[in-house]
Amino acid sequence: RAVGSIATQFRRLSSFRTMLLLQFRFGAPLRRGSSPSMLSTKVSAWAALEAGAPLVPYEFTLDEHPPPGYVDVAIRYCGICGSDVHQIQDAWGTASFPLVAGHEIVGDVVAVGDGERRFAVGDRAAIGVQRSSCGACSYCDSGHENVCRSITKTYAGKGKDKGGFASRIRYPSAWVFRTPAGLDGSLVGPLMCAGITTFSPLKRHAKAGDRVGVVGIGGLGHIALQFGRAMGCEMVAIDTSPAKEDDAKKFGATTFVSDVALLQKGSLDMILNTASGRIPLDPFLELLKPRGSLVCVSLPDKEERSQLYLHSAVPTERALVGSYLGPLGDYEEMLNFAVEHNVRPQVEVMPVERINEAVARVRAGDARYRVVLEMPS
Repeated sequence: RAVGSIATQFRRLSSFRTMLLLQFRFGAPLRRGSSPSMLSTKVSAWAALEAGAPLVPYEFTLDEHPPPGYVDVAIRYCGICGSDVHQIQDAWGTASFPLVAGHEIVGDVVAVGDGERRFAVGDRAAIGVQRSSCGACSYCDSGHENVCRSITKTYAGKGKDKGGFASRIRYPSAWVFRTPAGLDGSLVGPLMCAGITTFSPLKRHAKAGDRVGVVGIGGLGHIALQFGRAMGCEMVAIDTSPAKEDDAKKFGATTFVSDVALLQKGSLDMILNTASGRIPLDPFLELLKPRGSLVCVSLPDKEERSQLYLHSAVPTERALVGSYLGPLGDYEEMLNFAVEHNVRPQVEVMPVERINEAVARVRAGDARYRVVLEMPS
């Protein structure tokens, strides 16, 4: 009987020791009958509970261990994009609530799914707008994953996924990117949206020696000027605010105008339109040389419509082009190009506790030129 009692106590001590070890390993208390597969990680976030509502503290949980093909990133910085403001307002009619926005993300890998080879715990990683593509259609096969019909985004959508205004994000590792050592963490996030969105169309539609106009010198436009200059183009900045002239020239513009009528018609090889609102297209098309391209990268509210008089395009074979994000292969190329050519977003870093003030600055167009949230370490 004494032997049996000692054995029972030993089993209890062993069980208690095991529970302590599991609690230390997984960071959550265990109850009797629990198993590691039942553990979860609590994520702190900021969410809009309904369209247009202020962001409030919000919590959700993830299974403790990411599945194969996924990594967990502890978020250090997340930029605020105009698209985030549109989604918070549900301006496109695609948001799902509670909404945790944010898609300009940089942080540290803190967990990896079984079989993961690209990332290890401790790696610095970056995440942008696109979460996945089907990987099997003709667009994916040809390296145009950004226009795959089955594209998914970082947050919202059918899966009601949560974005970067949070302490942690779980993400498919194929769409997580290594960050060059030469970039400060606060600068990486804006490149994952504003950077890729401007780098890819400039890479496709402009070449060294071209004269390129950029419409809208804001979060996207100020990076576009830097990329274009680094590619060997002559950059022309077009913005309705004359106060931005000095900044535009600092970013790489040789010419600045606040009125397109001041530019000679037929004088530009390409125009990159980064303006998020509705604009008249014909005056910009008329600035292009024959066979030039007006490339639009922003999306206005769903009620806004632009108009086009085809006489400004057809006789001169000018092209009106849409460009969306960038293909998978462009992301790390863009980051490395930014390091090599000293392309740096100009950011205002604010603590996440001031998130509503930060969102209001972006909504009002007061950011100079990207607001980046800093998460508690």
